[in-house]
Parts: sequence; structure tokens; C-alpha cells
Amino acid sequence: MTPNSHSRAATEPDIPWSPPVHAPFALLPVGVWWDAVRVPYARGWGVVRTLGEACGAVIGDPHRSWLYWLVPPGGGGLPAREGEVVRLSVACWLPVPARTRTEPPGPYWAVPYGGADGRGLTDPLRLRAALADGAAAR
Repeated sequence: MTPNSHSRAATEPDIPWSPPVHAPFALLPVGVWWDAVRVPYARGWGVVRTLGEACGAVIGDPHRSWLYWLVPPGGGGLPAREGEVVRLSVACWLPVPARTRTEPPGPYWAVPYGGADGRGLTDPLRLRAALADGAAAR
């Protein structure tokens, strides 16, 4: 093990990530490929509208009424907790829906990930601005 191999592993996983294909969802570790920002449904849909085309992939959890934005690992300056908004990272797990699952029941892609119609990670600075926007709170 070289001095830099440990830090490289923490920032660049050797295994690429992709949503599951053969199961409705998979429980995946947060903080490896991405962090997740949890926002209550009502407020979250306003954030999706505010971000528009800048909105990355979003997982919906209808059972608990949360939306989860996928952001780069480390959160890019987003606080761990700010009111009802929580950033999940290392030591957390998130149910990630299959790529084709775009509606309930169960976890689904509220804003699809990857592919021709899907999105990638959300820029944390833009997400933070949208969360602070009064219009997104409505």
C-alpha cells in the first residue's frame, strides 16, 4: 500500500456505480460514490422546480415523505444538518431504486439518474442556493 493509495480509495472508488437493474432497489452505502441530501417532500418539490435543468438525480421515498439529492462525496460545503435538511454521508445507507423505477410504490427516481433522459449529481452550491430560496419553501 502506497502512502496515497488510502486517500485515493476514499475519493475515487475502484468500482463504478450504477443503479441496480434486477431488483426494485438496492441498499447502498452513502459517502462512497455520492452523499445524499434529505429534504421533506413538500419543500423538496419546490427545490426541484427552482433548480430546473440544474437539478441532478433525486430519489423519492414516498413511505417517509423524503426526497434525496445525490451530491459529490463530502457534500461540497453543505452542512450536515440545517433545520429539516440533512446531509447523509459515511456510515449511512440509502435505498437506491432500479434505473427504470420512476414511480412508487417504494423508492423511485423522482428525477431519473443517468442515461439519455437522466441526470447526474447535483452541484452542492446550486442545491444550497435553491434550499435557501424562499420560493422553494412553498
